[in-house]
Amino acid sequence: MTTTTDIYGGKLPRELPLYPVAAVARIIRMNKATLRTWVLGRSYQTREGRKEWPALVRIADAKGERLSFADLVEVHVLSALRDKRVRVERIRAATRFIRDKMGTPHPLADLDTHTDSVDIYVEYLGRLVNITNAQDAFRPIVELYLQRIERDETGLASRLYPLTRDVPTAQTPILIDPSVRFGRPVLMSTNIETSIVAERFFAGESTASLAKDFGIPKTDVEEAIRFESLSLAA
Repeated sequence: MTTTTDIYGGKLPRELPLYPVAAVARIIRMNKATLRTWVLGRSYQTREGRKEWPALVRIADAKGERLSFADLVEVHVLSALRDKRVRVERIRAATRFIRDKMGTPHPLADLDTHTDSVDIYVEYLGRLVNITNAQDAFRPIVELYLQRIERDETGLASRLYPLTRDVPTAQTPILIDPSVRFGRPVLMSTNIETSIVAERFFAGESTASLAKDFGIPKTDVEEAIRFESLSLAA
């Protein structure tokens, strides 16, 4: 008789608190202090006493300051709005609106497969932001970020292909999958962790020798190094 060990304790891999705040800040390439406020909230002093600024994303382990894969995807989508300088309270209103309409704890990560995801985000966020030609302004930003998310047959986010360049491309060399290497960023072609490739490069090995040793194209080595370099600089 064969027994199966449940290594996740009955939880889905996408819901496990795998990522410390600092790691997510590097992956998404955003300021750590800003991210902490987004996912943990903060308190501040006013003349009337201390007030609370609630978190934008309900993360898996707020006490331990760790995010799940689903939380990571939500932050990835939220970061799309930074370039448009959208006010945080409008983002909060958008997430609340989408959460209520879609009935999901991860409104920015999960969508009904029968609905066009880009249109949902453009319509909801455009409506709440209320700027001139909101849909035209949001569509390219929203499309860019949503196209980096792969969903399963039920519409739940299952894989994320983080951006590796400041100038967007269609390339998706880096993969984050909560069921692969415990959610660590890997090269999609081989499942080799990008951090392992980059560490050896920073230790003095050449891209050519690394490509030969790992049995991967040199371009994959370069993408792993680029991703880790950008993450460290965030």
